[in-house]
Amino acid sequence: MFDYRVRDPAEVVRKQADDLLVGYDFTMILRDLPNIIIILNRNRQIVYMNKTFSRILKRDEETGSPGMRPGECILCIHAVNAEYGCGSTDFCKVCGFANAITRSEKGDVSAGECNITLDKGETMSLSVYTRPFRHNGQDYIFAYLQDISDQKTRELLENIFLHDINNSISVLNGLSELFDDLPPGEVRSMINELSNRLTDEIQSYRLINDAENHTLSVKVSKVSIDDLISGVINTLLATSKMRNRKIKYEKSGVEIYTDETLLRRVLINAVKNALEASDDTQEVVVSTGPAADDPLSAEINVKSIPLIPDDIQLQLFQRSFSTKGAGRGWGTYSIRLLTESYLRGRVSFRSDRETGTVFTIAIPSLNSH
Repeated sequence: MFDYRVRDPAEVVRKQADDLLVGYDFTMILRDLPNIIIILNRNRQIVYMNKTFSRILKRDEETGSPGMRPGECILCIHAVNAEYGCGSTDFCKVCGFANAITRSEKGDVSAGECNITLDKGETMSLSVYTRPFRHNGQDYIFAYLQDISDQKTRELLENIFLHDINNSISVLNGLSELFDDLPPGEVRSMINELSNRLTDEIQSYRLINDAENHTLSVKVSKVSIDDLISGVINTLLATSKMRNRKIKYEKSGVEIYTDETLLRRVLINAVKNALEASDDTQEVVVSTGPAADDPLSAEINVKSIPLIPDDIQLQLFQRSFSTKGAGRGWGTYSIRLLTESYLRGRVSFRSDRETGTVFTIAIPSLNSH
């Protein structure tokens, strides 16, 4: 039993520590910790991973994945598609985990956060702590990681939702102060726009929340791409902020079976991003047609003139990343999440001086799969 009056001599405590650190019991404690622990060699290959990491990855802890690097184990889409794997791509330059490892390779203890894009458009957010150490003449990196995906999702959704609701309330307060000075028709128009905006914000919040929680259901129906895109354009251009923007769309006659609500949200975010990036002198062009490799599909291109800087391109589809500031924007992330996780499609983009910026959204007809 604990007795606060009794202490072991310092030399006894030091011997206890030495015995413990090399003992089997201490290894088992590390193995069963609720957070991720991995140890990397000088080539960033995993030489140890605890049970938590194995469970998250659905891998055998005993056999593990010898020779693999962290991004390859986690199935980061950039690592698994690169010739030399994790740590070799341009995307690795903006990875918080890779940067923490780099600092520890230089002898520093490091901490930070990273967002790793997985297959099917999802993102894993991790809190990262790394430190270097030597053992038997070999250099290693100890890494302690905590999955904070749920926390980041909640913060993002709450920040965006509350920000947008506050903006709408500010508009409503301003309208109430000017109510007697404005023509009735203008007041009705502003109230209608505000009501539509609030409804859209609430629906968007619920949609992304359900998608992140894997509770979103897909409801397939026959969808006219022309009617859907025309409705999206009319909705966006009806807002005061977008009223003077220029947008061109030529009808294609394409019809597919898909979830109209989810595809509408994807298109609203894609077209809205293009309009917001443009000014009143620049035209946004939306074009559609069947995909080259699948006639029973729709390929939608949203083209704008402004270029996306290289550093932003590398982080564009990550959760929590936004050019609008910290905790703002879920546009491009939700485009990929909804398209690839629920509509079974794919999203890509290119941004160069020759073509401008083009987002391509390819959606299969779900009754054919």
